[in-house]
Amino acid sequence: MEFLELLMVLIAMILIIKKPEKEKLAFTLVIASWAIMIFLYVGHKSGAFLTTINP
Repeated sequence: MEFLELLMVLIAMILIIKKPEKEKLAFTLVIASWAIMIFLYVGHKSGAFLTTINP
């Protein structure tokens, strides 16, 4: 999933450089990538918390 996030940010950067008029789409890609990163971080932390409680 991290590769997908990095790929989305790369596509956003290419869009901004090559087609500045598609700035809104690039911004949406970056925000979606951040949302996925936050979701995975919270899921990982809560999963790690539960594994430390249950030996």
